[in-house]
Amino acid sequence: MIIKAKQPEFTHARIHAGFSQRKLARESGLSSPFISQLESGLRNAGPEAAKKICTALEVPFEKIFLLENS
Repeated sequence: MIIKAKQPEFTHARIHAGFSQRKLARESGLSSPFISQLESGLRNAGPEAAKKICTALEVPFEKIFLLENS
């Protein structure tokens, strides 16, 4: 399974939480380039990264991510 960021939901959730990409990276323990690439659709998330992002943004997985068959 592939975990992709939903757009524009991912960006809206980040902005609603008051986070820049850099702040989301810091709060989730991930890198700024990873967050940028994920948000722009250039990269997919793994289960742990998705969980860290959902925890930092305080949103359910289904709100900002979708699962696709590989």
